Amino acid sequence: MSVFPDPGGLLTAAQDDALAGRSTSRRVVQVVRELGRHPAALVGSTVLVGLAALACCGPLFQPWDHRDLDPLALRRPPGGSHPFGTDGAGADVFALVLRGTQRSLVVGLLTALLCTAIAVAIGTVAGYAGGWTDRAALGCIQLFLVLPGFLLVTALSSVVEDTTWLLLVVFLAAFGWMITGRAVRTGTRSLKQRDFVRASRYLGVPGRTVIRRHVVPSLASFLVIDATLQFGSAVIAEAGLAYLGFGVHPPEVSLGALIATGTPNALAYPWLFYFPAGCLLLLCLSLFLIGDGLRDALDPRSVATRGPRGTTRRATPFAEAPPASEQTHVQEPPVLEVRDLHVSLPSPGGTVHAVRGVSFTVRPGEALAIVGESGAGKSVTAAAVLGLLPEHAEVRGSVRLHGRELLALDEAGLCRVRGKDLAIVFQDSLSSLTPVYSVGSQIVEALRTHRRLSRSAARRRAIELLGTVDLPDPERRIDAYPHELSGGMRQRVAIAMAIANDPSVLVADEPTTALDVTTQAQILDLIGKARTATGAAVLIITHDLAVVAGLADRIHVMYAGRFVEEGAVDDVYERPRMPYTVGLLGAVPRLEARRRALTPIEGSPPSALHLPQGCPFAPRCPLADDVCREEEPALKVRDGVGHPTACLRGEELGRRHTGEQGQGRARTAVGPASVTSGPGTPWERTPRDERPVVLRMDGVVRHYPGRRSSLGWSRTDLVRAVDGVSLDIREGETLALVGESGSGKTTLLRQVVEPLPQQGHATGTVLVAGQDGRCATPGLRRRLSREVQMVFQDPVASLDPRMTVEDILTEPLLAHGWTREASTRRAVGLLDLVGLGTEHQDRYPAQLSGGQAQRVGIARALALRPKLLLLDEPVAALDVSAQATVLNLLHRLRAELGISCLLVTHDLAVAGYLADRVAVMHRGRVVETGAAHTVLARPSHPYTQVLLSAVPRPEPRRERARTRLPVVGEEPGTADVHAGCRFRRRCPRYADLPPEQRRRCEAEDPMPSAQGEDHTAACHFAAPGEGRC
Repeated sequence: MSVFPDPGGLLTAAQDDALAGRSTSRRVVQVVRELGRHPAALVGSTVLVGLAALACCGPLFQPWDHRDLDPLALRRPPGGSHPFGTDGAGADVFALVLRGTQRSLVVGLLTALLCTAIAVAIGTVAGYAGGWTDRAALGCIQLFLVLPGFLLVTALSSVVEDTTWLLLVVFLAAFGWMITGRAVRTGTRSLKQRDFVRASRYLGVPGRTVIRRHVVPSLASFLVIDATLQFGSAVIAEAGLAYLGFGVHPPEVSLGALIATGTPNALAYPWLFYFPAGCLLLLCLSLFLIGDGLRDALDPRSVATRGPRGTTRRATPFAEAPPASEQTHVQEPPVLEVRDLHVSLPSPGGTVHAVRGVSFTVRPGEALAIVGESGAGKSVTAAAVLGLLPEHAEVRGSVRLHGRELLALDEAGLCRVRGKDLAIVFQDSLSSLTPVYSVGSQIVEALRTHRRLSRSAARRRAIELLGTVDLPDPERRIDAYPHELSGGMRQRVAIAMAIANDPSVLVADEPTTALDVTTQAQILDLIGKARTATGAAVLIITHDLAVVAGLADRIHVMYAGRFVEEGAVDDVYERPRMPYTVGLLGAVPRLEARRRALTPIEGSPPSALHLPQGCPFAPRCPLADDVCREEEPALKVRDGVGHPTACLRGEELGRRHTGEQGQGRARTAVGPASVTSGPGTPWERTPRDERPVVLRMDGVVRHYPGRRSSLGWSRTDLVRAVDGVSLDIREGETLALVGESGSGKTTLLRQVVEPLPQQGHATGTVLVAGQDGRCATPGLRRRLSREVQMVFQDPVASLDPRMTVEDILTEPLLAHGWTREASTRRAVGLLDLVGLGTEHQDRYPAQLSGGQAQRVGIARALALRPKLLLLDEPVAALDVSAQATVLNLLHRLRAELGISCLLVTHDLAVAGYLADRVAVMHRGRVVETGAAHTVLARPSHPYTQVLLSAVPRPEPRRERARTRLPVVGEEPGTADVHAGCRFRRRCPRYADLPPEQRRRCEAEDPMPSAQGEDHTAACHFAAPGEGRC
């Protein structure tokens, strides 16, 4: 009975962006403003308000009541004291229409409210509780959906003699809540898996409180829109029933009954039909127009992509003389030349100056890297080069490919260039590949778009390309769909598509951000291989300076929309002359100096809406003085600096660097590079065996059901996420779980806080402070939540966007019985503990940087003073500078509080910086454990050696000179478990073994064996190898 838009789009972005960072009153003001930009919604609101006002206030000024009869004016046409005329009994039609409108408004409003209340109550409880509760509720919903609701209401109205309007509301709501309830149930199930809801559950917050404080507010946008449309549907249903003669008894009046009375006389007495019908039409139309407007107003995707009225994309190409920094190149002419590129993006808050005067050239076969923090303008620059900016963007400058101006081309002209001469590899290959077509058909399409090839010839070429990018079994994989491939395989397919037509320029936008260390190394090697094979110029965008150290020839450091330092990669890395570049290099953790304190860049990048006067980096720069704040320095070669910089203090920075090198203290930080001391805390001074066990895991197994058939879940395709893991963590100790994506690290971590699952297979014991929380009652699990807490990977997603920082920090305290006053005091102390001030108390997550949001997440995890902290990739989603801030904070808190940590990471440098011990996971098993300095310096298992070999260094000369251990193929699925060693298919040592030793690897599953004191490896032929410490 309810008609409403797809809730999927309203339960995602509208939750996190539209409502984040705003109080209720401010949000209402914004929604009203957005409705004002929607002409149809503005008309609908005006009509509805007018009808409601007329229905409520009209009888006060109308001389006739709907029950009054004028026997002298039977069926009188409109005019005089009867503006809408009269009916056959002499009743005033205007009064009847007003009364009918009142009834429609009341019935529609109450029905919408009651439907929404029922749907929220049943849908949230079913979706959150799961299990038999969910199955029972879903069965009830499906049963009600099968029943013909309108006919049942009609039948009930005919059976009940006195069907009042209130009883009619109950009937309509009873048969009209199901679709909304099903959508709420689906949304709740999705929200239950969101990090901020998980966090509340792990904090011991009761389920009813989680639903009230997190789930229902997150569904508010959808519920408001759906209630509007339910309102209109109820008005139509009430009028329809009245038209058929049900649900209304004289002297009550309904618009449907008036229409039924006027229908036979519509030609002779048109006012009896058209006035009530027109009123009903206006009422329903206004409600649906308002619902349409609310959909746009509450969905930020429709607002974010819409600039001010009348704005269109304007490209203003022009040519100018190259800057002095690039006139020195006398090599072959550049294939791509960008001059004074400016990109402005209109937004509701003003104009965003995303790119401000960027110039660079790339020559054939050359690799140019653009690096910087998020928001620096890197990806916008790449989008401007490719012509992929939104229509309302304003672009000025020049972008020339082989001397041809691209900004002057229309979309058809750009389509002939993109994919042929200019190709791109996007960051998220799952989003960039079409999910409904096989990867082979997408490569064939790319080939046939720009070449005259038959389908069979294009398919043969696609198989060749997949082989070129080292995709295993290309003849079979060519027919696979994107979701059937791993992240590394999808990125290989994206590279194959990019090089299909031998492009002149290959743009790689953060091509390795979402990949683990071994896949990252393989993708970087493939890009270098493609560059060599095709002779293409490569433009690589990244925030990770270590990634491009061995790949790039030149580097441009970007900040606040412009380049602040550029030059040959060796020169910039070894002799940085911009404090921002120095800070980026100093914030990178290094295995070679695992106990060196990181030096993050304080503060956050400036807003592109309101840039500070002078140098944009001055508010964060430790060397800035008054001169830096007066005028923004130009990018040029200065005295004492061998490459262009946009810094007035570059020469001084160079003298410092030279002096430190002379004293043998070369470093990459602006500030002091202090090195953490050896064991100093009571926990570190006490031998490990004498410290109490905080977490013990013994034989933990977690299998998930595989493919589902008509007979149920197939046990032959079980996903063995965790397969017999045993480990322990002592007081004051940090254990790092490292390994590739899909090795089971996060699944193992969640076994500590999740109850036993309802599906799949789970065994083993997980003891926290001596108690097993997996088999515990809800009450015991709630008490155990004080002992163990979790910090999530995505800091923003783990915080409820509708709650202030103070509310986020006090929520676990209030749930465990703290008073409001004590909770507030504790929240202030927590903010101080993680390096934030009281000014952050009233901020919302959207008003925090990534690093600040993660510090709030850490503060929340510490609120109940837990003994064990679970860290799930705590810095993977952060820029390098914010990453350094959070790592330093965790290192300090660990030393000050003596808290134990279980750290999950794919970055071995992060593990080396934080961990005391390391456990290496591969396909659900722990294959090597030991002290961090032992495992990372002298690894014994070939898998650990491969991982360490793939870690990039932020040192170009060493990165280019070193030889990586070969990584054979892709990691097979966790359901593909064969006899013997699970790593042998990819093991570089296995290929060199004699046949009899190979047979042992093929037949026997290796068990952990001692390699030294507190050092084990699960390998038949374990041998110490060269590490990185």
